[in-house]
Amino acid sequence: MKNFFKEENKIIIIYVIIGFAWIYFSDRLLLVLTGDLEQFNILQSFKGAFYVLATAVLLYLLIKRYADNLKEQKSEVNSLNEELTAYNEELLAMNEELDQSLDELNELNEKFISMINLVSDLDKQNNLDQVEFLSHLLKQAVQIVPEADYGKVYLIEDGVCRFVDAVGHDIEILKNLKIDQKSLFHYDEKGIFTSEQYSINLDKIPRKHQEEFEKALKEIKDSLFININVNESVVGRISLDIAAESSAKFRDTTKKVLQSFATLASSFFAFKRFDKLQGEFTKELISSIIQILEIYDSYTKGHSENVANLAAGVAEKLGLSRKMVVDTYWAGMVHDIGKLLVPVSVLNKKGRLTEEEYQLIKKHPVWGSQALADSAVLKHISKYILYHHERWDGSGYPEGVKGDRIPLVSQIIAVADAWDAMRSERSYRKPLTKEEALAEIENNRGSQFSPEVADKFLELVSKDNFSIKNSAIDSRSSKSSLSFNEDYFEYLFEESAEGIVVLDSEFRIIKSNQYFLDMFDYQRYEVLDRHIKDVVVPGEKSDETEKFMELVKSGERVNARSFREDSSGEKVEVSIQGFPISLARGKTGYYIIYQDISEFRDLERKYFNSQQKYRALFENEDIIILIIDPETGQVVDANPAAENFYGWSRTELKSKKISEINCLSPAEIKAEMENAKANNKNRFLFKHQLASGEIKEVEVYSQPINFSEKEYLYSIVHEYNKKAARKAELVN
Repeated sequence: MKNFFKEENKIIIIYVIIGFAWIYFSDRLLLVLTGDLEQFNILQSFKGAFYVLATAVLLYLLIKRYADNLKEQKSEVNSLNEELTAYNEELLAMNEELDQSLDELNELNEKFISMINLVSDLDKQNNLDQVEFLSHLLKQAVQIVPEADYGKVYLIEDGVCRFVDAVGHDIEILKNLKIDQKSLFHYDEKGIFTSEQYSINLDKIPRKHQEEFEKALKEIKDSLFININVNESVVGRISLDIAAESSAKFRDTTKKVLQSFATLASSFFAFKRFDKLQGEFTKELISSIIQILEIYDSYTKGHSENVANLAAGVAEKLGLSRKMVVDTYWAGMVHDIGKLLVPVSVLNKKGRLTEEEYQLIKKHPVWGSQALADSAVLKHISKYILYHHERWDGSGYPEGVKGDRIPLVSQIIAVADAWDAMRSERSYRKPLTKEEALAEIENNRGSQFSPEVADKFLELVSKDNFSIKNSAIDSRSSKSSLSFNEDYFEYLFEESAEGIVVLDSEFRIIKSNQYFLDMFDYQRYEVLDRHIKDVVVPGEKSDETEKFMELVKSGERVNARSFREDSSGEKVEVSIQGFPISLARGKTGYYIIYQDISEFRDLERKYFNSQQKYRALFENEDIIILIIDPETGQVVDANPAAENFYGWSRTELKSKKISEINCLSPAEIKAEMENAKANNKNRFLFKHQLASGEIKEVEVYSQPINFSEKEYLYSIVHEYNKKAARKAELVN
């Protein structure tokens, strides 16, 4: 506004000055030019007109300049307004971005809190099995990632992908589908990947499974997935999906979150493996301590293991949890560890203990409990050690507690400890018989021992086939396969030249070797978790298979010949062996072996087809041939050349044993066979008696041959020529 008034004042001042100057100077100038009044008036008129025109031009120029200045200032103001508007819009955008960043930050905070909760609960989740943990992890991932509508998680074992759980998709269908690991996109790579096909290459899946997948999986527009790795091996995969109709898309922060979930899953699997190793280390450590105790105390040789096995068996009969059975076993193993602090002279004293010595012995439960109380791994079983010499009626030691105040595991160990002590030899007495020991347990039921525990113990040991070793629960192992050395089993299992499957209690396949898959033309994922009848048993053999299953259920072995069919329906002639085995956690399973005997059948057919040729070879008069039963030594058959050589008819030869023809003593025969073996020869030098009584030195070549499913010896006999043999030796 100040600039506006300044310009206006300038125009007025200029106009006033010019006006006054014109009036003053123009009149004086006219008077100088003329003195005539009439001319003066005429010039005055022209002067007025000129004044009007001049002032008009002047005002125009001044006003135009002023207007131009106004326009310029207005243009500058407009430019400033535009800049201000742009700044304002940029500020609004920054505010919106800041609000969005704050929202994302809050969201990340919530995700971070959820992840912290997951990590803090990892030690609790470590008690879960793999399936439970991955299921929990998937649900948390879908909940934390807002753009994810669906999800799935699976384990990868032996190259087979097994679906564990799903959100949105039909897990019941997916659980029955097994696919090869190579059907997954990026199955052996590290990183976070996206796909529009559920992270699975559907083109690589067998056609018969593709329809099932289409039923199970909801339509998606995008899938984000990552592999779970442990020690450079892929053990599973997490996959999150966006629904086809959704407008959302995966953000960069989501990829970081999924990476965190995969890391957490990898940590869980690593913890599991560490836990297993720690358990094995604990086993070795405790076993070593028990061995030291056995050296220290001459009467505890094998005692700790016996008590552990017995106690675990009773715990299982009482229906205790798996953890309690394991704890009972280890408590049994270390129950006498406090004896390491008892002087050897007292511990191994031959005669009767003095009262002072007995009081010293009675302290071993306290010392053992105190020793275990300092162990992070074993302190939870220290109380069981403290009370294992307490009696049900309260007259035991060290505290004299009674009844249910005695921990159940201690009650169990008390019975097992007493039993093994009664059944073991001591310097002052012989071991009690089984009947005498049973009577002692029965008589002390309710006084020394818990009635319930004593009853279960008697039920366990009264069996005719009872054995302490057989009663042992393999509590020391957390293996998920068979209860023998895993590495050795895997080697034999996979390298076997027979088709082998392991079945669960419902006769579903839980493991198969490659030979079985090749024999029946299947991929591994196509047979796992399927009933054996649905895989290889043709309809006409259904009843036969049911009988076989009943046999192995009852604990008997199956040994039979039959036929099964491969994946294309072609029959395969097989021999079948089946028997029950013990799986993890005490569960029963079945071990089935299939041997392809099609070749044997072909050989048998070829043999029978070529029987005429064989008879022509056998029935000759030049080569002496005997067929001998190796079990009895009986001559089963002889050819015409043998009749001519020995001088007996075929009937007479078939009535004899080879020992009646061979004149060497059994010791000489054995020596000759050992000599042949040592010199890598397949011929034997014997002395055979002829019908005439003459003794001939002969060379005998023997080879096994099968007739009618029985093995015989096919022996070719040559009269021995010493000179020819000596010459041959010199040439060689």
